[in-house]
Amino acid sequence: MHFTTTLTATEPWQPVEWRGAYPAASLPIAAPIGTMALVQSIHAEGPNVTISDASVSKAVSPARRIDIRRLLPLVLVALGVASYAGYRAWSTRQPFEWSGTVEARTMAVGSRTGGRVKEVLLKEGDRAQAGQALLVLEPGDLEAQKLMAQAQLDQAQAALDKLTAGARPEEIEEAKARAQTAEAALVEAEHGSRAEEIAGARARLAAAQVTLDKAQLDEDRSRKLFAAAAIPQAEVDTAEAVLRGAVAQRDALAQALDELIHGVRKEEISQAATRAVEARANAKLVVAGSRVEDLRAGRAQVDAARGRLDQVLVMLDELVVRAPRAARVETLDLRPGDILGPNATAAVLLEDAQLYVRIYIPETQIGHARIGAEVPVYVDSFPDRPFAGVIEHIDSEGEYSPRNLQTADERANQVFATRVGLSNGVETLRAGMAAFIRVAR
Repeated sequence: MHFTTTLTATEPWQPVEWRGAYPAASLPIAAPIGTMALVQSIHAEGPNVTISDASVSKAVSPARRIDIRRLLPLVLVALGVASYAGYRAWSTRQPFEWSGTVEARTMAVGSRTGGRVKEVLLKEGDRAQAGQALLVLEPGDLEAQKLMAQAQLDQAQAALDKLTAGARPEEIEEAKARAQTAEAALVEAEHGSRAEEIAGARARLAAAQVTLDKAQLDEDRSRKLFAAAAIPQAEVDTAEAVLRGAVAQRDALAQALDELIHGVRKEEISQAATRAVEARANAKLVVAGSRVEDLRAGRAQVDAARGRLDQVLVMLDELVVRAPRAARVETLDLRPGDILGPNATAAVLLEDAQLYVRIYIPETQIGHARIGAEVPVYVDSFPDRPFAGVIEHIDSEGEYSPRNLQTADERANQVFATRVGLSNGVETLRAGMAAFIRVAR
């Protein structure tokens, strides 16, 4: 006999329907305990049979009700074990799935010079070609520094050219003439005075003596006339002065004659010899030209001046911030008049053509990944479209704190960061998209 039993609970139960095939005399149905209303309807295959609530309650014994309650936990446990076994069997057939994000290589560009922003040529979102200018800074005093550096370079180069060329022919002749003059002076000092010079000195001394005698006579005559009150005292004084001058002149000429007679002193001859040697050495230096060390020093000064000029030129070139490679302007928050510090970031560029996926592989699954393996990459925006990817790098050191894309359970496990390069989808994918990779077990 087949039957259907419907239990309708007032609260807090919901309607429950049981189906079975038991003999009418031993139905395993009991009225629930509490405030419940039981409605039973049993349909037989032959004639219709209706059993009332009272007859069912009498047909089922209390002992039978206790046996069913004991079997319910076993049934629930069996259902749980079967469900877990089915889930394990299903999960072992599923591919490994590693999640991550689409990333792009960024470039932070700026100026080593810094300064005030003069002009901003691009804005955020624009594409820049390699070498294209992004913004221009004001030169300040760099142009004046360039002129000073150029002048210093020209001066150092002129000095080096002078050292390299050596002395001019006129300078060489002048040095030789000075050497000859010093040689002649030495010879003259060594030979002493000529006889003619001594005779001339004696004649000058004799003339001075005659002048002295005349002055003496004039002085005596003046005194006599003054005693006779014939001349004033002033004429006497004049005669005395002339006499003293004549005496001094006679003595000076006598000393000169003695010097000529005795000749030049040894010390003067030594000085003349030294001056002659010095003049000859100077003449040789002029003829020989610059020393090798002087040439090296001159070249070093030229190199230093040229380096300073190159430094200023580089600083001037740094006034224009350019894109080193073709990229898209991700961040550029500068306006004309803003101050940009040296080595500060002026803009952040994103290389769209250099997209890759950064994923984290658990330690237990790292053996299923190898460098060079081709793997499909999926993103949420295109769930049914795989993008070709190649594993380029696997970190050699594991970590316990992957990025926030991972769940709390995954963060508790050791993982290895892995970079997967993208072969296509550069025009479709964007940096920051969530991505995942499926690999067959």
